Order: sequence, then C-alpha cells, then structure tokens
Amino acid sequence: MWKNYLKISFRNLKKRKLYTAINLLGLTVALVSFILISLYIQHEWSYDRMYSGSDRIYRFTQSFSFLEEDDLVSSTPSALVPTVLEEFAEAESATLIFDLSIFQSVVIDNAGDSQEEKKFAFADSRFYEVFDFDMVTGNPKTVLSQPNQLVLTRSTAERYFGSALSAEGKTLQVDGQDYVVSGVMEDFPSNSHIDFDFIASFLTHRHGKEPQWSPSNYYTYVKLKEGTDLEVFKSKLDVMKDKYLGADMQEYGFKTAFFLQPVTSIHLGDESLNNIKPVTDIKYLYIFGVVAILLIAIGVINYVNLATAEATERNKEVGLRKVMGAGRVQLFGQFVSESMLLTLAAMLFSLLSIYLLAPQFSALSGIPILGATLLTPGAIAGLCILLMLVGLLAGIYPSLVLSGMEPIKALGNKVKIGGGAWVRKSLVVFQFFISMGLLIATFIVKSQLNYMQEVNLGYDQERLVSLGYHYSMREGMPTVKDEMIRSGAAQAVARAADSPIFIQAGYSIFPGGDNTEEFMITGYSADRDIVQTLNLQVLAGENFSQADPTRQETGDSEEVNPVLFNEYAIKKMGWTAEEAIGKSVNLGFGMGVVKGVVKDFYFNSLHHEVGPLVIYNDPDQANVLLVKLSAGNPAQHLATLESIWKETGTNRPFNYSFVDAAYGQMYASEQRISQIFGLFSGIAIFIACMGLFGLVSYVALRRTREISIRKVLGATQANVIRVLAADFVKLLALSALFAVGFGLWFGHSWLQDFSNRTEITVWPFAAAIGVVLLLAILTIGYRAWRVFQINPAKTLKSE
Repeated sequence: MWKNYLKISFRNLKKRKLYTAINLLGLTVALVSFILISLYIQHEWSYDRMYSGSDRIYRFTQSFSFLEEDDLVSSTPSALVPTVLEEFAEAESATLIFDLSIFQSVVIDNAGDSQEEKKFAFADSRFYEVFDFDMVTGNPKTVLSQPNQLVLTRSTAERYFGSALSAEGKTLQVDGQDYVVSGVMEDFPSNSHIDFDFIASFLTHRHGKEPQWSPSNYYTYVKLKEGTDLEVFKSKLDVMKDKYLGADMQEYGFKTAFFLQPVTSIHLGDESLNNIKPVTDIKYLYIFGVVAILLIAIGVINYVNLATAEATERNKEVGLRKVMGAGRVQLFGQFVSESMLLTLAAMLFSLLSIYLLAPQFSALSGIPILGATLLTPGAIAGLCILLMLVGLLAGIYPSLVLSGMEPIKALGNKVKIGGGAWVRKSLVVFQFFISMGLLIATFIVKSQLNYMQEVNLGYDQERLVSLGYHYSMREGMPTVKDEMIRSGAAQAVARAADSPIFIQAGYSIFPGGDNTEEFMITGYSADRDIVQTLNLQVLAGENFSQADPTRQETGDSEEVNPVLFNEYAIKKMGWTAEEAIGKSVNLGFGMGVVKGVVKDFYFNSLHHEVGPLVIYNDPDQANVLLVKLSAGNPAQHLATLESIWKETGTNRPFNYSFVDAAYGQMYASEQRISQIFGLFSGIAIFIACMGLFGLVSYVALRRTREISIRKVLGATQANVIRVLAADFVKLLALSALFAVGFGLWFGHSWLQDFSNRTEITVWPFAAAIGVVLLLAILTIGYRAWRVFQINPAKTLKSE
C-alpha cells in the first residue's frame, strides 16, 4: 500500500512542477538554517562537558567588597590549591592555570628562529588529573612535575618541529630561559574554555615554589569526590577564608569570599568575569533557537498554503478515489506521503548544502562544522525525528482538508474549503511578520554597533598604535620613544600599563588629606605624555610636567604623588574640577595631590558606564607603548618605527595593533550576532516571498478568465496588478503592524544590556518594512505581468 502511495505521490509532485519547486526550495533552505543553528547551539551548550566527571569540576571565583561596592573576579591566589588539597577531604584533585597572555606575550626561540607567542600559560602538575585531555606523547602525570618543562599542542609542535612525535625532548627558549618539551597534547577542543599553545610547569614560576595568598592572578579549579555535599564544602571555604585572609582584609577594610562556578557554566556564564576565551551570552542561544523554529515554520507554512490553495484543483481526484472505495484514512496516508516524500528530498538537498556551505558558516559562527558531526548516532536520530516532524506538520492539515471532501460535491466541482482562505491569510501574515521582525532586529543591532563605533570616547583613536613590550625592556623605552619622535613618524608617544580601550587595574581611595570619601577606583599607570598622546581634554589644572616625580621615585617617602583624576572621581569626592586642584587624597599606598582633572573618557566596554579613574605618573609599571602616528602614509611611518624598534637592540618582534581595530574587536560577539541575524532574516524573507509567489501564481491562474475580460475591456497592466495585489497588501500591512510591536520589544530588551546605547528611531522599522514590502510587491508584480502577457483570445476561447 505504501509503495503505491509513494509512487502516486511522486507522479503528483512531478506533475505540479512549479509548486513542487517552490515547496522544495523553501523547505530545503529552512532545513539548512535549522540544522546549522542547531549545530551552533549544540556546540555552545557542549562546552567543557568532555572531561570525565565534568559535573564535579568547579572553578573558584573570588569576590572583593569595599563599602557598598562588590567586585567578582575569576582569578584567585596561588595558595588556594595547596590549601584546598591539604585541608579539604572532599577534594579529589585541584589545579591552577596562570594565563601569562593577560600580562604579556613571550618570545619563543627555536635554534635562532624567534617568534612572539600569546597563548602561553603555566599549570601545575595536576592539570591533566582534572582535565583529561588526550596526550600524543608524554606521561600526563609527569609532564608538568618538574621546573622548566613545557607541553605543546599538536599543531604548535608541528609548527616548530615538523611533527608532534619529534618534539619531545627538544629545547625551546622562552624569553631567554630554556624549557624542555616534556610532552605533546592534542589541540584543545573548540568547545573547551581553555585554549593555549604552550603549557609550562608552574614550578618554574616564583609562586609555584612559594604559594601566596596575594595576588589573585590564577584560575583555580577543584574536582570534588563523588557524593560530596556541596553546601558543606562551601561552608568550609568561609572558614578557610577567615583563617588565612580575615586579618588582612579587616586591616584594609575589605571583605572577600570564595565561590564555586561549575566548569560547564563558564562559557555561558557571567560575561563580566575575565576568561581565557570569550564567553557567549546564553540569551543569544535562546534567540537563535526561536529563529530556527520560526524558519522551519515559514517553510512548512509555504507547503500548507499552497496545498490548501490547490485543494479545489484536486477535488475530482478525491471524489473519484472515494467512489472507488478509498477511505478517509487511506486518502490521508496518500497526501501525508506526498509531504513526507517532499520533505525527504528537501532533507537530502539540505545535507548536501551543509556539506558545501560548512567552511563559510564556520567562518561566520566561529565553530567547526564537520561532516562527521552529522553522522553520529545522536545526530542521525535527530535528523530522522526532524524529518518526521516537518513532514507531518506540513502535510497533516492539507491531508485532513482533502480527505474530508464529500465525493458527490467533489465530482460536481462544488467544494468550498471551509476556513481555508482564513487559514492561508493568517499564515501569510505570520510569515511576513517573522520576516519583518527579524530584519528590524538586524537593523537595531546594526544601529547600536554603528553607535559604538562612532560615539565620542573622550580620546582620539585616529592613527593610534599600540605596541606591547616585555618588562625587561622598560629601561630602554625612553630611548625608543625619543628616536620615534625624532624620526618624524610619530607625533606623540606614551608608555602605559594598558591600551585605553580596557584599563583594568583596581585600587581604592581612602579618607585622608582633603578627601573624606572611600571608594573603588580604576588606576592607570602611564608616563607624562599620556594626555598628549591620547588627546585627553584637561578641564582644570595641568598635565604632568618634566619636574614631577614618578610614583616609584616617591617610594615610601612622605613626598606626595601628583595625579590626574577624571570628572567622575572628582564628583565622587564632592568637588568641582576647579576646587579639586591642589587637594590631597589618600591613595592607599601614599598621599597624592590632584594636579589636573581630565574629561571623562571610556576606558571599558560601552556595556559599562564610565567609572572613577586616577592616572599615575608611573612609567615603571607600563607594558604598552602608545604611538600617535604622524599624518601621511601609515605604512611608511610603521616601517620607520619598525627599523627604530630593531635598531635599539630589542629582541622582541615588532607586533603592533591599531587601537581603533582592537576597540572594534571588543564587540566581535555583537558583530557576529548582527551578521547571523542579517543572514537568517534574509533567508526568512526569501522563503516568505517564494511562498507568496506560489500563492499569487495560484490566484492568478484561478482568475485568468477575469483578467482576460478586464484586458479586453481596456484594463492596463497596472490595473491588473492592483487587482491581484489588493488582498495581499492588506495582509502585509497587518504583518508590519505586528512587526513594529515586536521590534519595540526587542529593541528595549536588547539595548538594556548597554549602559551607553543609541536611541530607537523610526528608520530600522521603516527600512525593514520597506524592504520586505518592496520585495513582496515585486514578486506580485512579476507574476501579474506574466499573466497579463497571456493572449485573452486563447484564454476566453478555452473557457
């Protein structure tokens, strides 16, 4: 029986080529979109679940509280791991990671061939106990057990030694220090929050030999024993904190606490925490999941609309089958088999398309799309379920309508599909509501991205270049600066602890001197040229001068430090900019005097408001050279700077970055969201317009005689288009109304994550609705034009 159903279904689909092509294309595009989005969501959700006992692995986080301000960080002291292992019976193992790239890059020398590397970290000997990554060579229990051992990833070993197997036992120089390659591991999986090229033994680091409770610079993890009572373990952390840190915190007026974060929640967790890899906001996964379902819905709607519209064309077929003894169940099976056959073909085409589009989607989403991913038992089962669901959803309503026709009325061509027109109109409204809504969301996201790129940050990014350097090079930096200025390639040069796009050092202001307030403040260590280089606006007082001592020069003496504050900090202390000049402030490590007040500038992501900032004259803490290029050809100026960099005897490669480009990278996640939204809103519009083309084609063919009579009576092509478009334009207008409501809700919901955000204007709505309406009208107009070209004599003669 089913063999007969499939044979007849194939003949019917072949007979109705236009509608089959529209449905096949719509379902294929929808399935491709759904599967790709599902792969993206599955990849993001699978982060850090590959370790054995991953549900028992936690990362420690630490909070610092000062007055009413709380700061949660993902790094902890180096003494935490040995203390937990010694005093907590619940700990099966524990490890720590020191991500050196947060502070500096390293130069790797391999027999005279030097390369600067950033993905370098230290880890203790229990690293592979907690995270059981696959090793290519080396014993995971001993590869990090001795000082100056180094583990490479497979791709890094191949890069330096040609193959992974030949790397073990070889020596590499890291910043002039010899390390022996003790093992090679497989590359870190793309769904691991840990990602380095080099793992060095922590015993090489000074805190590896003598663990300390300060500073908190290390990612620390614990793997608990099975059956551990988590609440009891947490209570012990408080006891430990009071035992080792209580007195110090009390002396300085701080409070601190340790918390546990499941390793599986790091990637989709708190975005404000520092992480080895960028995290993903979990709400985007929910949004993409909804988008995937909606795209499938649009493809299914196309089939339902066209199938129900064609129902009256198949009434005689249904009537004849019923007269010959076919029951409703048999007819239902016949029509469902058509939708299943079409869905199967769409599924096969979609898998072929995914195979061809995998590199492009991987580049867009940042996740690997491999053919093997869709060949796992779980993936095959999921595809089969998807096939059944889409086939049934597409075919069930048309099948119920067609199988329910009365044979006498069907053969007499007197069938009217009850509610069919209302259902089709509702589905068209829904389709275009989704299309317009997604496009509005895309334009709102794009508008915020443009705002972030164009907003006045309070400092000048134009022609500003950042050059990182090693702490061992600090002594020679004044000479490098002087030579760069003398060459004419640099207009201004300053040494600073960070690039201005993200200043992260935290300090405290205490009552003392003329100040009575206590609050947390961001500290920026730089030299006296920072104001000129960044083109900061001095509101009151003056910039550092040649005569001003540096922070290191004042040392422990009673001499005060000249400092610059931003407006926010001065207001926090209750002064105006003019009143603040000459005031003394307790900086914690000594007294400071306010030499100048600079206009507020953004030194963090626009997700956050501008906070209080103090600028120290402290070039000895600088790791970055900020260079304002002179006007002219940047490439020529950079070549000059590179020659100076090499001539001054530095052993570091000349690796620079433009500050404006680095600033744009801060919003890579939002950029990706915008691109993905744009892609799938375009797909939604395409599918909806394909369905509209099919419906208009059906209506036009049904009204061919009417159109021919109108043409004979003198109707123009514009008249015919208006006749065919009238009902559809009303439906599109209703869709636009719903889309505006969705856009307002989405805009307010999405923009609330930004402390600095653009205003919601009318243009995203007007542009999105205008684009969709234009494409819809062009679709209707094209089909009406084709019908208008038919010779009315032939049409009326056949009638």
